[in-house]
This record gives sequence, structure tokens and C-alpha cells, in this order.
Amino acid sequence: MALFAVIWSYTTDASVKEAAHADHLVFVKDAAAKGVLQEAGAWADGAGALLVFKADSEDDLQALLAKDPYVTQGVVVDQSIYQWKPVIGPLVGI
Repeated sequence: MALFAVIWSYTTDASVKEAAHADHLVFVKDAAAKGVLQEAGAWADGAGALLVFKADSEDDLQALLAKDPYVTQGVVVDQSIYQWKPVIGPLVGI
């Protein structure tokens, strides 16, 4: 397993985000309960988010992200994925 940092940029259309929000929360809470999603949060200005996932591969992670309502309903307009190796904090060694 590896950790991946996912950086999202959101649409500026608030109605699109609002329509997908409840389903997205169900999705991310389920991913967290399964231990796949380690940390997540939106930027303070609401323009996007940072999420940290544990996955076997980037391909597996991309397949999971493709099912997130924020992705399927057009909230996410840009996505970057980086394999991440923390050196300080509670995620070291995961």
C-alpha cells in the first residue's frame, strides 16, 4: 500500500457543487470507514480540496476517484495525484 495526495480544483458553479455535496459526503465517509481515505478537507476559500488516500496503486486510486459524485457530477474540474511519503506526523509508515 502507498499513500497518495490528491489535489482537486472545483467548478465555480455553486449549484453544481451543492447538487453533488450530500452524495459526495456519503462516498468519502464510506472511504474513510474502510481505511482508504486517510485525511481530507477543502481549501479555506472553497476552490478545491486536498485528500490523502491509501491505495495499492495510482490506477486503483483513479478507479475509486472516478466513482466519487464530485467527479461524476462535474464538481472536480482539475485533479492532480502524487504518491506521497510523509516524514512527520501520524501517517508516517502507512
